[in-house]
Amino acid sequence: MNRTFRILELVWLFIGCIAILLCAYSIFSGDTRGGIYFIVLTFASGLMYAVRRKQRVKHEASQKQNETKK
Repeated sequence: MNRTFRILELVWLFIGCIAILLCAYSIFSGDTRGGIYFIVLTFASGLMYAVRRKQRVKHEASQKQNETKK
C-alpha cells in the first residue's frame, strides 16, 4: 500500500512539473490565457501532491504504531 501512495504522490509531482513547463511555454509564445489554465493545473496538482503526501505519512505512522503494538 505504501508503494501505491508513493507512486500517486510522484505522479502528481510530475504533472505539476509538466504544467509549469507548459505554462512557461504558453506565456512566452504569447498565449497568456492558455498560461492561466496551466497555472491553475499547477496549483491543483500541488494541492493533490500535498494531500497524497500527508496521506502516505499518516499511513506509514499508523503501520509503525501497529508494528510496535505486536
